[in-house]
Amino acid sequence: MTEQLISLSIEDGCAELRIERPHKRNALTRAMWGELHAALGAVARSSAHLLVLRGSGGVFSAGADIEEMGAFLADPVQLAASNALVRDTQLALERLSCMTLAVVEGACVGGGCGLALACDFRLATENARFAITPARLGLLYSAEDVRRVVGLVGAARARQLLLTAQPVDAATALGWGMLTEVCDAAGLDERIAAWRALAAEVSPNSVAGIKRSIGMLGGAEPADFQALAELFEAAFVHPDFREGARAFLEKRAPRFHQP
Repeated sequence: MTEQLISLSIEDGCAELRIERPHKRNALTRAMWGELHAALGAVARSSAHLLVLRGSGGVFSAGADIEEMGAFLADPVQLAASNALVRDTQLALERLSCMTLAVVEGACVGGGCGLALACDFRLATENARFAITPARLGLLYSAEDVRRVVGLVGAARARQLLLTAQPVDAATALGWGMLTEVCDAAGLDERIAAWRALAAEVSPNSVAGIKRSIGMLGGAEPADFQALAELFEAAFVHPDFREGARAFLEKRAPRFHQP
């Protein structure tokens, strides 16, 4: 029986995608990246307004599976294919039309950190630790990964993270702009519930359009200003605007997620 290493559940407008390999500190194999990519496709086709991404066993992810990486050294074709899959999976996560929240406990290293940084928001517990370590292996972080790091923490902090490969704790990561929020472990479920409620309050059409604008202007995809102008104009005739405007005039909360 094949071990399930990636799980996906979608319920009440919230998708939860979990890395399920705690005995290996949720180290990611090529097969797991493939499962993540397929799961993100399922989320994209769903009506979820929030994706929560997390690891099992109190660890987010220790990054690449080192044993598998060793096997790839003898097969450049497989190594290139694996790198392409990682890139495509992180881009698929970054380009999801719904809100995305990485919930980080414990270690968040290398490719695992890349996953967290591809999310819109990052909620971490106080014991979270972040490290980007390709320099220790004689490798580079991909251009897409570097873009995300620089976009969050700026060039100076990116140099510190990437060139020294030194870990930073949750408090430091919050101060640098890598994290959206830090909480104690006992309050984690409560904070996730608050994010679920927040995502349910806003227009899915607005979220999708705003994320596409940010993605284009931030380099996640080629900038198409005509497309962005059309998205802006189309919002004024979208049902979400009618509901939002009606709710504002009637002094009530909008109901965007009606079946």
